[in-house]
Amino acid sequence: MSQYHPASNEGEPVPRASSSELTWAPPAGEGPLGPSGESERAPREAERGPRENEWGAKETWGAIRPDSGSGDPVPGAHVPESGLARRDLDGALAELPGLLARSTSGMQFIYQALEVVAARYGLRDLLVAVPQPERPQIFRLRRAVLHLGQQPAPQYLQAALSGHPGVYADPPVVGPLAAASLTSLVELALRLDVLGHDASHDSLTGILNRRSYELLLDQAVSRARRYGWPFALVLLDLDDFKVVNDRYGHAAGDAALRAVGAELRAALRSGDVAARLGGDEFALLVVGVDNASSLSPILSRLKRALERAVPQTTVGFSVGVACFPSDTEDPNSLMGLADERLYAAKAAIG
Repeated sequence: MSQYHPASNEGEPVPRASSSELTWAPPAGEGPLGPSGESERAPREAERGPRENEWGAKETWGAIRPDSGSGDPVPGAHVPESGLARRDLDGALAELPGLLARSTSGMQFIYQALEVVAARYGLRDLLVAVPQPERPQIFRLRRAVLHLGQQPAPQYLQAALSGHPGVYADPPVVGPLAAASLTSLVELALRLDVLGHDASHDSLTGILNRRSYELLLDQAVSRARRYGWPFALVLLDLDDFKVVNDRYGHAAGDAALRAVGAELRAALRSGDVAARLGGDEFALLVVGVDNASSLSPILSRLKRALERAVPQTTVGFSVGVACFPSDTEDPNSLMGLADERLYAAKAAIG
C-alpha cells in the first residue's frame, strides 16, 4: 500500500519501506567494512557536515537502525541534529485508529490526535496539512491561530503555509511513517465528517433531510415532556411551485428552494430545526413557541426571501402549525394536525 511522504514537495505516493530497505548498505566498489570494522564511507559522510531537511532543520548523518534495538547510528541515514530523533515504533501511535472510532466527529479526533502526537514526541508545536480541492487544510495543536505576523516566522511555519500537505513539527522529530499515518487518519476523519453531513442533510438546500427531522422531532418531544419546554411544528409548502418549474425551468425552481433553505438557516435560532421533507415541502421545529402568532416574523422574512429569489413569479407558501403540548401531546397526532392545517390553508387560497 502506498503512503504519502509528508515532506514530499510533489505529493507523489511513496511506497512504505520495509526495515530491510531502510538498512544502509555500502555501494559496490567501496567494500563492506574498513579495517576498523566501520564503513569506509562513514568518515566521508561525516565530513559533509549537517544539511537542511524539508522543514529547514539541520540534520546529521546517522539514525536509529529500524531493525535493531541498539539505537546505534547507521551511516547513510539522517535524523535531526537536535538529538531528539524518534524511531517510528509500530505501537507508538497505535491508539489513533481507536480514538477515531470513538470520536463523535472528525474535527474532535483531529485535535485530540495532535495532542497525542505532541505528547509522544515532546513537541512544542505541531501542524498537519491535508489535501483539499482548492488548497490544503491546516490544523494546529491546541487550535492555535496560524499567521506569520510582522516578525520572521520559524521555518516550519513558513513550510506549513507553503501549500504542501504533510506534518510540520517543532522540533522536526516526527518520522516519515508516523507522519504519513497521522496525515492519512486526518484525511479519513474529514471524509467521515463529510459523509455524516451528506447523510443527514439535503444536498440542494443544505438544511436537514427528512430522516434527521424525524429523529429531532422525537428528541424535541422527549425534552418537552421532561423539562416542560413547548415547541411548534411548522409545515411549509410552496404554492404554485410546479408553475415555476414549467414556465421558468428547473434552475428557477432550484433557486427558489435554495432561497427557502438559506433564509431558514439565517432566521432560526440555535436549537431550532429546519428540514426539507421532499419536493417543495419543508418543516420547522421552533423551541419555546406555543402559538402560531409567534412565528409571524420568521414567515415574513421567508416570504421576502422567496420574492428575491424568483422575482418574476408570484410563488408563495402555505403554512400549517401545531404546538406541543398545547395542541396535543402525541407526536404522531402533532404531525397529522399540522398537515391538516397546511392543506386547509392551501385550499383556502384555491
